Amino acid sequence: MHRRNVLQLLGATAVAAAYGSSARAARSGDRVVVIGAGILGAAISYHLARRGAKVTLLEKTAPASGTTGDSFAYLNASTKSSSRPYFDLNARGMAGWRRWQAEFGAALPLQWGGSIYWRDENAAAEKLLSTLRICQEWGYSGRRVDEGELRGLLPKASLGRVDGAVVYEEEGVVDPVGAVRVLLDRAKALGATLRFPVEVTGIDVAGDRVRGVKTNEGNIEADTVVVAAGIGSQWLANSLGVKLPLVPSPGVLIHTAPQPKLLDSVVFAPTSTVKQSLDGRIVSSSGHEGSSEGGDLQQQGQRILANAARYFPTLKDAKIERVSHGLRVLPQDGFPVLGYAPKVGNLYLAVTHSGITLAPAVAQFATQEILDGIAPDVLAPFRPTRFA
Repeated sequence: MHRRNVLQLLGATAVAAAYGSSARAARSGDRVVVIGAGILGAAISYHLARRGAKVTLLEKTAPASGTTGDSFAYLNASTKSSSRPYFDLNARGMAGWRRWQAEFGAALPLQWGGSIYWRDENAAAEKLLSTLRICQEWGYSGRRVDEGELRGLLPKASLGRVDGAVVYEEEGVVDPVGAVRVLLDRAKALGATLRFPVEVTGIDVAGDRVRGVKTNEGNIEADTVVVAAGIGSQWLANSLGVKLPLVPSPGVLIHTAPQPKLLDSVVFAPTSTVKQSLDGRIVSSSGHEGSSEGGDLQQQGQRILANAARYFPTLKDAKIERVSHGLRVLPQDGFPVLGYAPKVGNLYLAVTHSGITLAPAVAQFATQEILDGIAPDVLAPFRPTRFA
């Protein structure tokens, strides 16, 4: 089912379920265990610790070692035009990154260079321009550019045919591993405890309340448990009879050795996606989602590099330092799962695609729900109760 239709079907029942779920949880105590030290877990832990909560963050391997570390980390709302609520939530996430930048300063590895798209087929160009129009109507900053301006924006690119091109000036990218490190350092400075590697083996429940988390190192008592474990969230929820349908979506990226300055913007060429990090490294995939093309991982990496070099010839001989293969978290209907679980009043789920963009907004709203006992209207379409 199309994601726009899914949200329409939720309607008033989703809002009622959202408020009902939050009311069951009411105001939680201050002992919060967060499972998963990716971007969502780190962000939620930081916001909770800043409010004075006693936070314990558990990670199975190492911080940012899962989906977060393998993310392209593109901060945007323009790719979310199929749903106004989802678009708005991502726009709030982008605003949150700007607040974090003001707060953390140069420590946050963040770049606001905008994004540039172009297409070499008429149908694809029409779709690109249609998306632009929707974003503009919703108040988003973006504009169409002609081929001459495109060449000026990308002087080192070999564009090929250009049937349509757009620019979104306010978008950016972030180093996800570096961002997690900053958030965790701040959270720990505020009293949060980070434990890794530690394996969560279950959740201790009495009646309809969570009492704590079971680990291979013993039990940890909690007033609230936040599950932000990416694809691993599914078995934790299912073990409590909570339906959380997730679809693993593999993605492949290449990370090159540092290159001379090539790009200020994120580039979405017809068959390649390319960004340059602050340290000069190029990160690239075949298309926006970086989907796996099958076959040997190193061979896929060479194909991705050759594809990028089609548009940026100086990359032809770039050294690939790493080919990453991550499993992105994609809820079954494509939308975030945010809020208290049905049946278990103080178990909070935070599972979503676009977790990098959404992290500041999700952290803010989750903290308000957990510590203030409120239910933000903006999260109503994204509650776990829609799968119940």
